[in-house]
Amino acid sequence: MKRSPLLSVAMPPHTHFGISVAEIHLNQLLALIPAAAGGVLLWGLPGLRTLLLAVGTTVVLEWLTGRMMKRETSVLDGSALVQGLMLGMLLHAAAPWWLVLIGALLLVVLAKQFFGGQGGYLLQPVLLTYAILLISWPGQLNTAWRLGGLATAAQPIEPLLAWQSFGPGAADAYPLGNLLLGLQTGGVASGMIGLLALGGIYLIIRGFIAWRIPLAFLGMAFVAALALHLGDATTYAPPGLHLFSGMLVFAAFFMATDFSCAPVNPWAQVIFGASCGLLAILIRTFGSYPDGTVFAVLLMNLVQPLIDRVHPPVIGVEVASR
Repeated sequence: MKRSPLLSVAMPPHTHFGISVAEIHLNQLLALIPAAAGGVLLWGLPGLRTLLLAVGTTVVLEWLTGRMMKRETSVLDGSALVQGLMLGMLLHAAAPWWLVLIGALLLVVLAKQFFGGQGGYLLQPVLLTYAILLISWPGQLNTAWRLGGLATAAQPIEPLLAWQSFGPGAADAYPLGNLLLGLQTGGVASGMIGLLALGGIYLIIRGFIAWRIPLAFLGMAFVAALALHLGDATTYAPPGLHLFSGMLVFAAFFMATDFSCAPVNPWAQVIFGASCGLLAILIRTFGSYPDGTVFAVLLMNLVQPLIDRVHPPVIGVEVASR
């Protein structure tokens, strides 16, 4: 008779709260859908084309790579669906079809499966993919050039780029209320600030993401931008323009909180989020990319294992042996 082993070795975690990976991704999808729908309303059929192409290609490639590597498919857990949607939201509505396909291929094969698949990657896969595309084809991701022919209510140039190019007077064309509603040039839905914030708050209330990371991220970004603006108001953009433009809010709630590459200890989460916010403002202000949020989060992903070692000391009483 075959005996059961005395010890059963399995991969952690060994305890959980009864929440499945599929349930987490389902709620992330629900949190993203309003912003994605807002992006489609703003950009019309071109925006919908980019989203559908990114999602469909990512899901198909996820299934194909699983079959080729003889692994259990992860399509059913919803990770490919969520990550494909986030990639489509970052890309602009006029992105060429081949760029979207290359992005989906990089996302699945290089940024995800190369590191072992879902849960094994060190760098947030959607941001890593977007960074590679941005460095490799900067002209194709130049929104001022590529989106010029689309009829939309958004201004033809990104808010921070307008400030850097034309000075403080350019801010008058970008009321914060319009930016909050997503009326700005950029990704299909990466600038839907209000809807993305509501989706992030939903995930926090449901307990699917840690509140410390986005709060520290956005709080430090505000403080850093305010300090620079107070130092020279004619050179550095005000904090409101930083918070309500680009992908800062998107990254704070949906990218920096990725379970695979974010800290788990409370103080480490604060340090990680604050460092992301500080780096994002510094790269935006002094770097060559108007929106350096993508590089800020990726740089902090690299040092996240070291940051996660920061935790309160264990409190105990030493008992003398008898």
